[in-house]
Amino acid sequence: MTTRKTLFKILITGLSSLLICSMSIGAVFADGKFSVSPMNQKIVLTPGETYRGSFKVANPATNANDFSYKAAVSPFYVSEDYEPIYENNGDYTQMVEWIEIDNPEGVIAPNNVIELLFSINVPKNAPAGGQYAAIAVTSNDDSEPLEKGINIDMKFSITHIIYAEVAGTTERQGDIFNVNVPSFIFDGNITATSSVKNTGNVHGTAKYTLQIFPLFSGEEIYTTEEEPTEKTILPDRILTNNIEWADTPIFGLFNVKYTVEFEGVTTEVSKLVIKCPLWLLFIAIFIIVALIVWIVIRVKMCKKSQDE
Repeated sequence: MTTRKTLFKILITGLSSLLICSMSIGAVFADGKFSVSPMNQKIVLTPGETYRGSFKVANPATNANDFSYKAAVSPFYVSEDYEPIYENNGDYTQMVEWIEIDNPEGVIAPNNVIELLFSINVPKNAPAGGQYAAIAVTSNDDSEPLEKGINIDMKFSITHIIYAEVAGTTERQGDIFNVNVPSFIFDGNITATSSVKNTGNVHGTAKYTLQIFPLFSGEEIYTTEEEPTEKTILPDRILTNNIEWADTPIFGLFNVKYTVEFEGVTTEVSKLVIKCPLWLLFIAIFIIVALIVWIVIRVKMCKKSQDE
């Protein structure tokens, strides 16, 4: 019995310690958050000249401590799946070597904002087209002590992305393909899909517009026409994007118009879309089959009655 009580006490103590530790970790990370703004910027560079830029780093009032940071430059590009890559220097990430940060280390007091300044020294022979880099602002606190000597690694970072266009002969072109709006939807929302490939040598902006009308009306019930979705697409990359109507009703007949624009190319798809859940479709089929059977039976009964 004593052994059981001892084991039970150890188990409870362990779970309690784990809970306290989890709560402490959550508090530490919440207390150490910071932000950068804007998250990215688009600029134009001139070969042989120096560009001066900046962005802001904030230490929120919810953080009771000074925030110590380091800032460093890294390449930025995207994979074939359009996932961010912060490594592998290439033709479009040469700008990493041109950037210098004025104050790469510093301290920000709570409820304060600093302006992080940087310069881009563009070589005279810089190639025309897109150049991309990230400035990562990282916590400079190696660890934060907790109770009972436990140390939690506190390093975390936020990146500020720079989309630069070096002046000169640029190619702005692209292809729009795989544009699709489903005709029948049994579950979920009306969703339009498309893929855009940037075949030029500088980033471009794709615009996506979704307009939805009732079947027998020209009055829009949903539209992104005034605020189309915009996506930046890097050179030699394909971005597949979805636009959905989040409030699609459970049943309905709709005229859907989906428009994609990129570098002077526009593709538009207009289609009748039927939204009907499977259970409702089965009920409708059952009613139709039952009606047909009833009509057949009635016809046979009438024919039999006439023969008699």
